[in-house]
Amino acid sequence: MKKIYQHIIDSPKLIISVLLSIALLFFGTGLLAGRIISQKDDGHVPLNLSLNSSNSSIVTEENMREEKKTYKETSKETIPVINYVDVKGAVNRPGIYSFSLEERVHDVIEKAGGLTDTADGNQINLAAKLTDQQLIYVPVIGEEIPEAAKDQQSHPVEETEKDGQEKKINLNTADLAQLQQIPGIGNVKAQEIIRYREEKGSFQKIEELQEITGIGAKTVEQLRNWVTVTGE
Repeated sequence: MKKIYQHIIDSPKLIISVLLSIALLFFGTGLLAGRIISQKDDGHVPLNLSLNSSNSSIVTEENMREEKKTYKETSKETIPVINYVDVKGAVNRPGIYSFSLEERVHDVIEKAGGLTDTADGNQINLAAKLTDQQLIYVPVIGEEIPEAAKDQQSHPVEETEKDGQEKKINLNTADLAQLQQIPGIGNVKAQEIIRYREEKGSFQKIEELQEITGIGAKTVEQLRNWVTVTGE
């Protein structure tokens, strides 16, 4: 043993070789351990993270589609149908006023401040229904309503049949001007109604109006007394 020890001490090259071998052994062991740890990390944590990210992406896309669908459905109900009439003549505040489908001529005249002291209320029908873009002209006592005002103030929707019932507008045969006589139906919606019946052939039921942007179930119910899809 002493001879071996003495031989090692007397041989510097041998000492260096032994030290290098030991160093390489430690280096190799550390490298192998690091690779094993790296493989564990690659095989477990990133996979879960990848799956979670994928699932999260799927949920987000589904939520977005659902939100768009919900918005589209609710937007039909929340978009208000705004109608306007032009009130002129012997009222205290002439001007343009909005109205709901339930209101009559009397209501918008009240919004215009009521009749003046010189107004001739006998020449106007305060109970008449209103249509979008209608002109309401109130003459003074002794004045005749101008012909131009009579033409615009006429109420085609109130045309009656022999049985005294109001004549409804047929969604399948009415032209652009006739469709705009329906309360709440302006030029844009009238064009969409015509486009819809050209694409679908015809309206089979009044509820199909909900396919028109801005018209929901509540509006359809309000329009039942104004429109038809048959010859009634």
